[in-house]
Amino acid sequence: MSEDQQSQGQTIEAMLAEQERLENIQLEERSSGVWDYPVLAVFAILFLTVFLQFFTRYVLNDSLSWTEEAARYLLILLTFVGAIKCQVLDSHIRLEFIDQFLPRGVKALKVISLLITTGYFAFLGYALTILGRQTSFQKMVSLPFPKYYLYTLLFIAIVVLVLVQLYQLWRMYKGEFK
Repeated sequence: MSEDQQSQGQTIEAMLAEQERLENIQLEERSSGVWDYPVLAVFAILFLTVFLQFFTRYVLNDSLSWTEEAARYLLILLTFVGAIKCQVLDSHIRLEFIDQFLPRGVKALKVISLLITTGYFAFLGYALTILGRQTSFQKMVSLPFPKYYLYTLLFIAIVVLVLVQLYQLWRMYKGEFK
């Protein structure tokens, strides 16, 4: 084996070792934390609801009507609670698109996109308060609960999402956030 091949083999090994080290660091950063518990709780309730729906419909041949509505609302809630986790990890599609397809020096574009989505979610929270106020007397179709409870949980998730985004904008302003 020539010296060039040996040095090339060593550089490839060094690159692979560095890549593995970076992947381990990313795994440690993305390990479970406090943001996972609400997502897991909603997902577990959704799983049990869908299992109950499946079991009663296909095994007992007598479907529980409320399970479909509950599953629908839980999916909506899971979307917004999961969005918080994605925002904390900085792994939304819009962020990954900017990171992968544009040069690394496009911090201004990332700030603009974060500002736009923060404004959008703040408006969504405002619209949700109006909707919640106007429909607070309405009950769900097959469940004996007012829709207000669902809207309250969604509002809390949206507020937390906006606060996380504002914190990330603050860290970008201070130069601490990628």
